[in-house]
Amino acid sequence: ADGPPCSESKHVDESATIFDTPDACCEMLGWVSEGTCLSDSSANVTVRESYFADYESGSCLQDCEPGLFGCAPAPPPIVLYDSIEACCTVGQSWVDFNYCTSRSNGTYSNGWVVDWANEKCVKDCDPADGPPCSESKHVDESATIFDTPDACCEMLGWVSEGTCLSDSSANVTVRESYFADYESGSCLQDCEPGLFGCAPAPPPIVLYDSIEACCTVGQSWVDFNYCTSRSNGTYSNGWVVDWANEKCVKDCD
Repeated sequence: ADGPPCSESKHVDESATIFDTPDACCEMLGWVSEGTCLSDSSANVTVRESYFADYESGSCLQDCEPGLFGCAPAPPPIVLYDSIEACCTVGQSWVDFNYCTSRSNGTYSNGWVVDWANEKCVKDCDPADGPPCSESKHVDESATIFDTPDACCEMLGWVSEGTCLSDSSANVTVRESYFADYESGSCLQDCEPGLFGCAPAPPPIVLYDSIEACCTVGQSWVDFNYCTSRSNGTYSNGWVVDWANEKCVKDCD
């Protein structure tokens, strides 16, 4: 839907390597000159794969022509980074890493943050999805985002763990265990259906503590960036080889 340089149709080859930059992707097309490949791949959109800190949003933007999500011309002088991760780690060091990387990709982290006023934890996901997502959009960029409600509830030491977990889940069973969904090449969360990515785990099946662990071990034949992005309901924003047209396309909408 975003147009070039995104692929014309949704990228569904789960085992295809997703590269961080078009340069790395074009190296796979050794018989095509780098200049030709980059030109054909960018479809006249200047994509330099350099990221800079956007202090207003607590995220990182890509130094490219406006039009695609997250694109903006970098205001000189400003430090440029090779990846969102590097930009978030160094350029936005005071911002929670999960907050920065998820907002830079136009999504949520699906982690957990402390709701100090209500003495519970809420999930960093779309408020429109309802509990356990926060009632309003989470915008405290420096607040620590935890991987599990258990880890989050530890911050509320004066509240019993059982009470915190019960209040945080809002009657939605959230066990923070993930399992491989072989049909989609992603990982689903073992929780009651209704929220994105939730499904009851069919026994017997191996459960993992995180999406990353599930994708690494349970979906080892699937590209890691493909698995983790699809598990979060988004795209990787990386680059894949379009062998038929001898160029690279971006894994985006």
